[in-house]
Amino acid sequence: MVTPEYNGGPPGVLKNAIDHLCAEWADKAIGFVSYGAGGGARAVVQLRAVCSTLGMADVSHQVVISLHTDFENFTTFTPRDHHAAALGALLDQVLAWSTALAPLRRPAIDTPNIDPEGTEHDDSARLSVTR
Repeated sequence: MVTPEYNGGPPGVLKNAIDHLCAEWADKAIGFVSYGAGGGARAVVQLRAVCSTLGMADVSHQVVISLHTDFENFTTFTPRDHHAAALGALLDQVLAWSTALAPLRRPAIDTPNIDPEGTEHDDSARLSVTR
């Protein structure tokens, strides 16, 4: 997720998009690339809390881009060399976590309705477990 920092937080339109699509993001890995005067770090702190609340797994690596050192005249993007390594580490972590979380995103599984004595009941009494 790429985010700027406005007034110490992420833009409202990004928060609105996350809220609107929260079910689609559940049990998925997420990484952050941020930019701003302070690199967008405060926006990412807030987004990590929101994403965690909505069931996303945020990875620890992130890319922090400063308007002061990574842009010429605040308009032309001229990233420093260390950003490539940071982005590689971020993507590696997102891929690894996405693979690990994949079983949680499997489609609905039918679970038989079994009473305490171990007797399975007919299909009309089956429970459907979804995630």
